[in-house]
Amino acid sequence: MLILLGATAAPAAARVRDCAAKVDFNVEISSARNMRCATAKRDLRRHHGPIARRFRTPGGFRCSRVSGTSLGGQWRCVRGPKAYRFEFGD
Repeated sequence: MLILLGATAAPAAARVRDCAAKVDFNVEISSARNMRCATAKRDLRRHHGPIARRFRTPGGFRCSRVSGTSLGGQWRCVRGPKAYRFEFGD
């Protein structure tokens, strides 16, 4: 019997999808990881607060701005292995 020390299984590749899902007239989901674009769209549509530098959605995603300013840019929302990005412009 041969035992390899330090050998680990390779992590599974995360599935990233390009999206063009309009949430509102000035908000669009641009990509989703390990989830469908429609699921990301539904999660962000349920958020009724302001799009601040950092905020949390009702679905438990933590969102933070990765580029741009408060008047427009890109945000990334994460919950465990699932994530999505959205573009906002005011």
